Amino acid sequence: MTGIGIGTAPTVPYGLSPGLTVSEALALPCLGGARLVAGASGRGRRIRVVNIMEVPDIVRWMRGGELLLTTAYAVRDDAEALSDLVPVLAERGLAALAVKVGPYLPALPPVMLAVADELGFPVVELPGAVMFNDILSEVLGTVLNRQALELERSRAIHERLTAVALDGGSYQELMNVLLELSGCAAAVLDEHGWILASAGSPPPDRPPAAERAIETGTGASGAVALWRDDAAAADHGAGAAMPSTHELDTHQRMALEHATTVAATIAAQERALASRQQRYRTLLLMELVSRPPRDRAETARRAAAMGWNLRLPRAVVLVEVASTGTGGPTDTELALEERLLPLVRSAAGPGAIIWGSQSGLVLLTEPGPSLNGRCQALHAAVTAAHPDWDVAVAAGTVRDDFTDYHHSYEEAAQTLTLGRELHGPDFVRGYADLGVYRLLGQLPAAELTALVDDALGPLLAHDAEHEGSLVETLGVYLLQDRNGVATAARLHVHYNTLRYRLRQIDRLTGGLERRPTARLQTELAVHAYRLLSARDRR
Repeated sequence: MTGIGIGTAPTVPYGLSPGLTVSEALALPCLGGARLVAGASGRGRRIRVVNIMEVPDIVRWMRGGELLLTTAYAVRDDAEALSDLVPVLAERGLAALAVKVGPYLPALPPVMLAVADELGFPVVELPGAVMFNDILSEVLGTVLNRQALELERSRAIHERLTAVALDGGSYQELMNVLLELSGCAAAVLDEHGWILASAGSPPPDRPPAAERAIETGTGASGAVALWRDDAAAADHGAGAAMPSTHELDTHQRMALEHATTVAATIAAQERALASRQQRYRTLLLMELVSRPPRDRAETARRAAAMGWNLRLPRAVVLVEVASTGTGGPTDTELALEERLLPLVRSAAGPGAIIWGSQSGLVLLTEPGPSLNGRCQALHAAVTAAHPDWDVAVAAGTVRDDFTDYHHSYEEAAQTLTLGRELHGPDFVRGYADLGVYRLLGQLPAAELTALVDDALGPLLAHDAEHEGSLVETLGVYLLQDRNGVATAARLHVHYNTLRYRLRQIDRLTGGLERRPTARLQTELAVHAYRLLSARDRR
């Protein structure tokens, strides 16, 4: 069994309404004598193609949106078969069934019309004199012409909006064009629903008539939304839910779709620009704190272009975070910076320059009333938000001239490393708190090495030969004020093991309780060894 399929329609962009409605088709001259006799509630169904059926078998090839023309010849004597055909057509998504009433079928069965009314599936009665070719030609031609116009309109809207992105336009410029094209208030929203740019004064007390998510390579990045400013929208009332797109016409939805695509392009451009600026900014700052500027004037010019005031006294502060559990800061450097920045901005002070490091933040901060107080505030701000993190805050000394910032950075890095040795992973310390280490830090490395070799040489040789830890044991023993129980606990060894190591240390050094000068030299050597080790680890 065969049927006749006539006409295909071009694919239209997402957001357009293809074809024409059943009501619009009935207004065409070719259907001037036709009557909608059932399924009137479905008159808004859209026709995208026209087919002719002479046998029911054609139904299996239907894809939806068809206006199906038939003389009902194959079922002219079977009212039940004709009625059973209606649910099948409705399920297939056809637009309507148009039946010629005449020589083969004098009248449409009432049962068939009742089923069509129940399903809201339009059934059109065609006069016997109507020619199918006329309907095919005019309906399909109208569909194709309309779609051609829609495609042209879509292309024009797309080109107009794309020009914004190609010209380096902003979200604001995009919204201005979208307002002009749609006649609706428009806005770009971030992922939290905050308005980034708008045109036409979107009402704050009413949700948008429609919005589309801005999809970038990293997922959704907010949305573009439109508001209808008409009586129909106002009737919904403040805060009332509205259908997502029913309040917009075809061209408005088309403009929204294209604007969202362009917004994704702008979002990607802005993200790429921000990434480049971030790299440039970080590079300049690391140059500033890692060595003296090669050209003072050039460094000052570049810093001024970034909006930094380098005329202020500043100290380098390092913030390092680590997790004490399983949900800690495992982000990339940029992601970790984004998480920490909102937490520390207030504590850092309004003039602070902040950027990310591999394990935290680096700050060039104004000392304010108290540099130590500012460091304590930074520590408190991070631990309040993440109590399961260890937070180390280390500060160098204040430097009046930006050409000396690198000295403050070296001091902060040294304080951070020694702080871990002396206080564990969670602490707040400034270089001024280092005490004897500040004094030792002024000595050349060769002098420190000589001091270590003279006082600790035998212990170092023993450790190297036996893979021992006598130097570490001595350092912890002195750090715990010669408290054996506390030292054993800190080293995680049995107390008898500690006693054995201390006897070895006494034997190799001549005794820890010998004359005061020698005892002082040994303690200084331990501090010098720790300082040299910290420098090696930086």
